[in-house]
Amino acid sequence: MDLDSIVESQLNLQVKISYADHHDFLVRHGLGECARVLDIGTGNGAFGARLAEDHPGVHFVGVDKRKHCVESCKKYVRSNLEFDQVDLFARSSPLDFAKFDGFLMRYFLLHVDHSRKILELFKSAAKRPSRFWIIDLDFSHFTCNPPHEAFDRLTRLVKDFCTKTSVDSMAGQRVVPMLQELGYQNIVVERHPFTNANVPLEDLALYLKQEVQCYSQMSGRPASDPETAEIVRFIDQ
Repeated sequence: MDLDSIVESQLNLQVKISYADHHDFLVRHGLGECARVLDIGTGNGAFGARLAEDHPGVHFVGVDKRKHCVESCKKYVRSNLEFDQVDLFARSSPLDFAKFDGFLMRYFLLHVDHSRKILELFKSAAKRPSRFWIIDLDFSHFTCNPPHEAFDRLTRLVKDFCTKTSVDSMAGQRVVPMLQELGYQNIVVERHPFTNANVPLEDLALYLKQEVQCYSQMSGRPASDPETAEIVRFIDQ
């Protein structure tokens, strides 16, 4: 599969696996009290479309700087949902943050190289009061029990990608200190383990294999990369 196809499949599987848990998190932390929610880094729009369907009284706007992602979102048509191609730091950006009282960042900060600047931007430009929901990975809790060399290879693969793209692989564990330093208030932290204890094993296996293939290709490894093949074999077993 080419990279775009793998990413599309992965985004859809991600929603299938985690929507109920993430939706419950948003509801418990005030989604129903918001009028307009900005979904930052919306990807293919699948998660935002589910939210719009479940909450017709809230208006959702999904933004992504990648044109092909925004084009993919157009298949979702809801009266309370729209999508736009936006670069958050472009001077010509038409986005008015003050129009929103809810900001969703789902698996977003881990994939950018300027997470602190983004949080600073929202702090200065957002409407008061606003709610911010940040759902991301904390690799300090990324473990395999019992230990296995192939899992260590998977960890190195992710860190290799982060190094090549100037992304902080530890962004997940740095979010709370950054929010505190920037003066965000009423910070609540919850940990939601993503394991084969609460995700069907076949879904978890497919998710991990597609994740490996994504990181491998984005790191510039060839399709026949032996280390990638070994990680996939480990997951299959």
